Parts: sequence; C-alpha cells; structure tokens
Amino acid sequence: MDIPFGHIEDGKLFRNAVGDFEEIELKMLEGNSTDDSVAHYKERFDKLESKFQVVEKKINNSGNKGSFLSSLLNIQSQLGAHEGLGDYQGLNDRIQQYVNMLEDYVAKNRQKNTDIKTALLLELEAILANNDIEEAFEQIKDLKARWIKTGSPNEEVKEELESKFKEGVDGFFAKRNAFDDDKKELIDARIAEYQTIIDKIKAIIKSKKLSQSFDEVKALQAEWKEIGRIPEETFKKLNEEYWQQCKSYYDQRKKGQKEASKNRDKSRKESLAQRKEVLAKLESLKEESLLSEKAPKVKSIQAEWKKCGPLSRKDNPEIHDQFLTLSREVQERQFVVELAKKKIKGFASKEGKERFQGLMKVTKDLLRRDESELASFKENMDKMHINKGSFVDMLESKLKTQQEKVAIKRSILKDIQAKIK
Repeated sequence: MDIPFGHIEDGKLFRNAVGDFEEIELKMLEGNSTDDSVAHYKERFDKLESKFQVVEKKINNSGNKGSFLSSLLNIQSQLGAHEGLGDYQGLNDRIQQYVNMLEDYVAKNRQKNTDIKTALLLELEAILANNDIEEAFEQIKDLKARWIKTGSPNEEVKEELESKFKEGVDGFFAKRNAFDDDKKELIDARIAEYQTIIDKIKAIIKSKKLSQSFDEVKALQAEWKEIGRIPEETFKKLNEEYWQQCKSYYDQRKKGQKEASKNRDKSRKESLAQRKEVLAKLESLKEESLLSEKAPKVKSIQAEWKKCGPLSRKDNPEIHDQFLTLSREVQERQFVVELAKKKIKGFASKEGKERFQGLMKVTKDLLRRDESELASFKENMDKMHINKGSFVDMLESKLKTQQEKVAIKRSILKDIQAKIK
C-alpha cells in the first residue's frame, strides 16, 4: 500500500528512499492504527520543517547571516535518519540553497576579517614603537576593542594572527608594568624625601634649638626645591604641611628671640613675683577642679610659668618643686572628675554632697590601685639586691613617683571628705 512519501509492506510502515536518503522502517502496524500512525509521522516531519522555517526567517531578516549556518547544518544532519513522512529531499534542497549562500557569505566575511586584522597588526607595530607609554596605552585600548569587534578570519591564518596580536599586546603591558613600577618607585622615593624634610623641621621645632638651627632650615628649604615632580594631589598635601612647619619654625624663632630679650631684662625679684602669681593661679585651680564641670586646663598656666624671668632652680628649689606638685595635683583632680563622668551614670548633673560622694568612690578605687602598685614595687625592689648604678637610680625615681601618686590621691580624698562634712 502506497502513502505520500512512504509505503506499507508486511504490516510495517516505511519512509520511502529518495535521492541520497535510504528507506527507513518507521513502525509495525497493529489493527486499525494506520491512519493515526501516518498522521503522527507526518506531524514529526512538519515540526522539523517548522524549525527550518524559523531559521530561514531569521536569515532573511538578519544582518549577521553567517551566524545561522551551524543551525542549518544541524537540521540538515538530522534528515537522513529522521523518522517522519514528508518531502525530505525538497527540504534538503531548500536547506542546501541557504547553506551554499551562507558558506559563500562566511567565506567573504572571513576574508574581509583577515584583511582587517592584518591591517590592525600593522597598526599595532606602529603603536609599540611609541615611547609615550600613556599615549600608547590609550591607542592599545582602542585597538583591542576594534580587534574584538572584528569577526573570525580564515581558519588557516586565524591562529597565526591571534598569536601575533596577543604577543604584541602582552609585550606592551609587560613593558608598561615595568615602566609603572619604575615610575612608582621614583615617586615613592621623592615623596619620602619630601616627608623627611618635613620631619626634620618638626624635630628642630621640637628640640627648641631654634636659634642654632637657622642655617640647617635654610639648607632644607633649598633641598625641597630640587626634589622633583610627584602627583599633584599628594604634593599639595605635603606642601601645605611643609609651609605650616616652616611658618611655625620662623614664628617660634622670632617669638623666642623676643622672649629671650625680655627675660634678660627681668630681674630675679620680678621673676620670683611672677612665679608666685602663677602658683596662686594653680592653687585656685586646685580648689576649682573638683567643682567645675569643665576640667580646668593647666597648660595655659604652665605656659605662663615658662615665660617668667630667669630663676635658678639651684638657688630656689622650693618654688620649682611647689609648681610641679601643684601641677600634678590639679591634673590628678581633673583625672578623677573625668573618670567619675565615665564611670557614674548622670554624674555631670549631680551637685553638692551627692557629687562629692561619687568623687570619693572613684578616688578610693584609684588610691587602692596606686597603694597596691606601690606595695608590689617595693616588694620587687627588696628582692633585687642591687646596691648601685643607673638602674638603681631609675628604680628609686620610679618609686618616688609612685609614692607621690599615692600622697596626692590621699590629699584629694581628704579634701573630698572634708567637703562632704
């Protein structure tokens, strides 16, 4: 029994042989299943044909036709063994027409791409000869974008072209990285030189040897001008700091010269009177320190002490010792108040007896800690059995400092207890 594109023989359904396609046995038929089976295999062919029609439409509507060649070849490869009933030869002929067209299209495109990439390689050679690394870098970026945008060249030269391009680009970036490393190393060295000069001027200011270091500062300023270029933003920051330090040096030097001149004119009696006024201010601060919400600062008073006229410590040790003792006690009282503000919730709003009770609690805790450290220090000193030397002097100085801390804490505690009463 013949049916379109097939036949039935010995109860079996076959797809007819046609052209290069051999006959295919599709199914053993049973009962009255012939019509259903024929319809099923015709539908299978229709689905395969529909796949081709979708690709055909895309080819006709697309600018990049070559990209659909593999899809066509995939459908064509299925025709010989495909189980269906339909015009396989006609479908194959239609597919082959497009395959021929696209292969020609791809071949022409690949030759065009080969010519473009060959020209790009010549352009790459010219860029690699440019000694301006940054300019060449921008040109390389543009060239790489055009290379990637260009499609595949002919297969027989593809590997050679890609290899030459990669070798050239990799060589450039290796050269650029080496250049960047050298440039960074040079810039880092220059930045370090700038920072060293700033640090040296800072050290001179800190040393207070302003009058003896004038020539040294002038030499450093001459060095600054000779170092060389660095990134603008970095130089701006360093330059601002440099001029701040230079200004600070010259301002303090001028101020020191004026103060030295004034101090030389002051008599010992005037100096003594001034220092007593400073001590009176410190004594007043000592009384205020436990009551004031804002901790009184002693730095301004200490600065006043330094401005007082010359007064030999050797001839007047008591007034110098009194200044140090008062300064320490005011600072310790400030510390107690600040610690109470941190440890006691709402301390800043407390007043009168409640405030002093909080201060007493914090002071007792500090005193216990200092007394414990003093006891431990004494015990460790007794175990050392060292009779002389600078190390012993250092230990004795530290012991004295610890004893003073304890004495000051006891004095503060006694004052607080008296205020509570």
